[in-house]
Amino acid sequence: MVRDIDVVEVFPWNRNFETGVKLIDAQHQQLVHLLNQLGAYLGQQSTTAELDEVLNSLAAYAEYHFEAEEQIWSKAFRDDPWFLAHKHTHDSFVEKVMQLKEEGESKPVALVFEDILKFLSHWLAFHILDSDKRMAKVLYGVESGLLLEQAKKQADIEMSGSTQVLVETVLSMYDNLSSRTLDLLRERSERKWMEAQLRAHEALEKRFSDAVINHVPGLIYLYDHEMRLVRWNQKFIDLSGFSAQELEQKPLWDLLPEACHHALQELLDQQDEEGYVEFEACLQSKSKNCLPVLFTFVPLMIDGQSYFAGVGIDISKQAVAEKESQEALLGVVSAVAKSLEIRDPYTAGHQQRVAEISVAVGEKIGLSAHQLEGLRLGASIHDIGKLGIPAEMLMKPARLTDSEYVIIKMHAQTGREILKDIKFPWPIVQIVSQHHERMDGSGYPLGLVGEEILLEARIVAVSDVFEAISSHRPYRAALGVGKAIEELQENRGVLYDAQIVDILIELVEESQYPFNVAV
Repeated sequence: MVRDIDVVEVFPWNRNFETGVKLIDAQHQQLVHLLNQLGAYLGQQSTTAELDEVLNSLAAYAEYHFEAEEQIWSKAFRDDPWFLAHKHTHDSFVEKVMQLKEEGESKPVALVFEDILKFLSHWLAFHILDSDKRMAKVLYGVESGLLLEQAKKQADIEMSGSTQVLVETVLSMYDNLSSRTLDLLRERSERKWMEAQLRAHEALEKRFSDAVINHVPGLIYLYDHEMRLVRWNQKFIDLSGFSAQELEQKPLWDLLPEACHHALQELLDQQDEEGYVEFEACLQSKSKNCLPVLFTFVPLMIDGQSYFAGVGIDISKQAVAEKESQEALLGVVSAVAKSLEIRDPYTAGHQQRVAEISVAVGEKIGLSAHQLEGLRLGASIHDIGKLGIPAEMLMKPARLTDSEYVIIKMHAQTGREILKDIKFPWPIVQIVSQHHERMDGSGYPLGLVGEEILLEARIVAVSDVFEAISSHRPYRAALGVGKAIEELQENRGVLYDAQIVDILIELVEESQYPFNVAV
């Protein structure tokens, strides 16, 4: 009998894994639970017998699940090649696990089971996201009245494009998440942690793909130095609805919403440094329709005169795909952020409280809805780099030593490494990496000064200090709001942005401690 043990999520369940078939989804969640249980036993140095028992339970449940799943698929597929290939994958699953065990007889037991865990994580993620979801789509297609071949073609279409990007994105994360979590569970000393941290930087570097526009751009245009249209193609006439005569010398600004004029003008003014401007906006047609377009502007000289040439690509379909991918991305990031709070119960909720304070300050400053959305996400995961810090150090009930503090300070840079390849529509990487920078340059990791620090990062920095002083910490009781305000006032304009400090204090005084912190 294995010991009771806390299950750690080496494989966080996410709604993107749902196929829509209730029985299959319930069984998939049980498989994920058993996989996480295996990871927990492995991470906490359980005996070979305990690991074998958990693995055997997982294998037995997998066989039970495969049989139930095949009965469901057979209703639509019968002896179709898709069904036979799917069944073959099931049949080879346990065989592959046993093969990994046999091949690893010369390795330490922990490494053997770690290889198995990596295989299971990748296999299960791919099998659910790609194969099972594809089969479910066919099943629903057949049930709706489609012929099998029609349903298969429809499933292939639905599983391409942005859905395929999502599959690759999630697989990229789950490929490495299990080994990363195990490293963190097994850390016992500063030296071992430092070595694990170096490996973790590579393991947690995720390459998130964004939708790529491969078709030939529809619009072709040439603007003079006063941004008057002097050359265009037929597609420009078709999409805008204006005649050739109406487009002659027509200012660019007449074709774009007024709200985006200032931002585009700033980009055009700065183009000398980059030599290229890319800008998303709506092309306003004569009939007042709005078509989302990705505009590009490249400066050039013709007969001594300055012009901007460019192309415009219709991204209306991509906009929908990006919104779906963005929602999926937020779900995955939230799942990873949740694992940090599970590891560090003393600061559970800290990031969310900082996010609440930051958004309140951002609203008072006048940030746009888009900026506030990015500020909320950045603040809610600003300490994600602490995934690279041993849990015992985070929960230490005494002040850190100098060497421990050096390790803690690495979390801002580690957070940047974790997130740097994710294509966010907001400056999330800067928020996470700069939230410990200070106005006088005394912060870390880069020692940025003043407005070199992103505005959103300055907001999170002040909110972080306010919340940290106000709330309980493992090594001390909460110092209260009064002490937090005293620190901010004392270093207003030195360490912290003066305007942000004033606004936060104003919010506290107006609302009589509106945030969930100690008074």
